Amino acid sequence: MIAASGGKCNILLYGAPGTGKTSFARSLAKELGRTAWEVRQGDEDGRNMKSEARMMGIQVCNSQEDPAESLMIVDEADELLRGSSCGFGLFGLFGFDTGGKSTEKGVMNTILDEMRVPAVWISNAPAREMDESVRRRFDYSICFERLNNGQRVAIWRNQVAKHGLEALIPETKIEEYAAKYETSAGGISTVLSNVKRMAPAPEKVDELVSTLMKPHCKLMGVKDANAFLPAKDYSLEGLNIKGKVGLDCVVKAARNYLDAGFGAASEDKPRMNILLFGPPGTGKTEFVKYLGKELDRRVVVMKGSDILGMYVGESEKNIARAFRRAEAEHAILFFDEVDGLLQDRSNASHSWEITQVNELLQQMENFDGIMVAATNFSKNLDPATMRRFTFKLEFGYLDDAGKKSFFERMFKATLTDDEFAELKSLRNLAPGDFRTVRQEQFYLGDAVTNLDRIVALKEECAVKKDGDHSVTNDTDRDHFMSAEEAKSWGIVDKVM
Repeated sequence: MIAASGGKCNILLYGAPGTGKTSFARSLAKELGRTAWEVRQGDEDGRNMKSEARMMGIQVCNSQEDPAESLMIVDEADELLRGSSCGFGLFGLFGFDTGGKSTEKGVMNTILDEMRVPAVWISNAPAREMDESVRRRFDYSICFERLNNGQRVAIWRNQVAKHGLEALIPETKIEEYAAKYETSAGGISTVLSNVKRMAPAPEKVDELVSTLMKPHCKLMGVKDANAFLPAKDYSLEGLNIKGKVGLDCVVKAARNYLDAGFGAASEDKPRMNILLFGPPGTGKTEFVKYLGKELDRRVVVMKGSDILGMYVGESEKNIARAFRRAEAEHAILFFDEVDGLLQDRSNASHSWEITQVNELLQQMENFDGIMVAATNFSKNLDPATMRRFTFKLEFGYLDDAGKKSFFERMFKATLTDDEFAELKSLRNLAPGDFRTVRQEQFYLGDAVTNLDRIVALKEECAVKKDGDHSVTNDTDRDHFMSAEEAKSWGIVDKVM
């Protein structure tokens, strides 16, 4: 495109910071055999230049360099493209004919129209923050999204080779670090530069990478990938699951789905969308963690705060992006508190509430992967969502056997008959209550008795508000996959 343009060509690279936009622009210049001219962002003292000064640099490059031999790179162009304040007199002085335009947008449009030297403009800002008239003047644009696991592996591998660290960081460690630290290309490069500089002994590399990566991830707001793992003492035993198919069968079904070929082409291949519903603390999220561990799949967690955007259409884009990311990483996609995203469209008061549900339903229909949704209030879900879930699992409060199982496992204590009778009298007891009490009494040591624990559990039950956590109506249960259907699809060998 640049070669065919005969000079003028504006390319926009935008998206998340640290995703390789600048490196891509430099590599592009090298691949084309052109001299790359980068418009500086700051002076020698590290202070950011004002927009006027940067525009002067753009004009000098545009007027003096050969359009056939050069490529201009305008990095960190966020403020320029947004239309920040600029001294308009500069542009007439240095050759840009502003045509009497009196707005920042008009000046930026004129600059883009009158560029002689092909230019790559780099921005970390979302495209919506640029005026539409500015956006349409770019001949080509590339959105750099957050790196997926496969891309991080490639970057780790390239950076390890670049810094000559192959002897210290083998391929197995590259894959481990890529999965553990969901950081950017810039973060990986910075850490490995410091590893090379510090030259650790081979047995100290793991410790050093951790020491450097953890504060970097915290600084950049990167979530700990290891945080979404099941508790060490987690077990399916004791959970109260209502429905035709148990949790162990769902795990087996999901494994068979993956063994059949991720994204295998078959118009009759059933989806693997799983709905978990029931009161808070009954084990829904822990089961997703367990499922990820059993299937050896990463879990991409999405909540309403990750999806809902301020602007019209932004939520739909975030939903599509979440499915693309999970599919690219062959990960389990988990929507927590999904009722906020799949609310009943008949109750919608804004058009975007309807389009948001439509987008999520469409993505669920076409997703080649395992998607899990959890909600405390399934009655709030749009009725059309129910038929799109292969399995619907209702997590109920514990029955008597479950209460005993969780008590003895969580507290590592044996109940007497009288204590068990007291425990059985507690209503609306959930697995999460045992963890809350165990954390509350952790530092009390041997002074805690079974009776103390039962009293604390009783207090947890007392503060709960009863609510309707069931499906909308009995007909929803008809959408469960039957034992015969599961067998016919080869999903499970035996479900009853």
